[in-house]
Amino acid sequence: MKQIQFSSFGRPCSVARCIDVPDIEKPSAWEVVVDIEMFPINIADLAILSGDYGTLPTPPATVGLEAVGRVAEYGTAIKDLSVGDRVLLLANDNWSERRKVSRSAIYKFSSDIDLSQSALLKVNPATAHLLLKNFATWEPGDWLIHSAPLSSVGQCIIQLAKAQGIKTVNVVHRQGMKDEILKRGGDVVVEDGPDLKERVRAAIGLEPIRLGLDAVAGPGIQHLAECLSDGGQIVNYGMLSGESCSLSPNQTIFHNISLKGFWLSKILNRLPQNERTALFDTLSYLVAQDQLKMDIDSYFSITDITSALQRAEQRGRQGKVLVYTQFAPEDIVNA
Repeated sequence: MKQIQFSSFGRPCSVARCIDVPDIEKPSAWEVVVDIEMFPINIADLAILSGDYGTLPTPPATVGLEAVGRVAEYGTAIKDLSVGDRVLLLANDNWSERRKVSRSAIYKFSSDIDLSQSALLKVNPATAHLLLKNFATWEPGDWLIHSAPLSSVGQCIIQLAKAQGIKTVNVVHRQGMKDEILKRGGDVVVEDGPDLKERVRAAIGLEPIRLGLDAVAGPGIQHLAECLSDGGQIVNYGMLSGESCSLSPNQTIFHNISLKGFWLSKILNRLPQNERTALFDTLSYLVAQDQLKMDIDSYFSITDITSALQRAEQRGRQGKVLVYTQFAPEDIVNA
């Protein structure tokens, strides 16, 4: 079978390669063999290949936070699966044609949803959902502020907030993005800068903002903090700028603003099985109801992983790069 491996850290498109490896063995009583259909390339995958992530494997290794596939075999103790069931892989290291995992490491889809969207369900939608759920209680009409609104997580935040009646202040770092964000359901679009607070107040008046969600780090965190009500909090879940988080003592001491970090892998690993199932039940339902949809940039075969990674590394791309193992591109929409 084919698998993506890397022998050293470096530029992703240079270090990752598609190789043939021995097929996996039969599953034990509580294991499942999954034929992988598709997987996306996430920023975190690129960071792992680059050697710049929270936990790193020892090369040679494989990678891959997400994948979707169909059950091929399962152990004798498992009674709730059938061959052909579509499942989401919840463990890592998924860039392969086949995977053998424990039953607890997959989520079985209870209804048919688009293959491409199902492949994207674990990371970005789950991050957005948990950011909204874990750090505030909401009433319809409440406001939040967030950076990187056209990132994959940012798009999910806008859609999930809209479904709950939460209004969004969307902070951008360059002009020309306003119409696209408003079309996607954002309520207010403002450009980042030292005067962000004044721009936000000009747009929404004195409406309180208790939560800021940040994917960028750097000085923008200070700008977000200045927009918050006393006692508000910033949750940083990304490092797009490559800079350290910056928050002044004036905000922490006199305005009681707090800064927290969010790492999805750690949160998912700590979730009880029933809560994890409920999370993906909610997200798959929203996808099925067209209330949650992520942009797709392009599709590549697993054998063309170099081109796929080159595309994923390009800035200005809007949408995910997806890698397929079993489908020609023209067949994907009907898979």
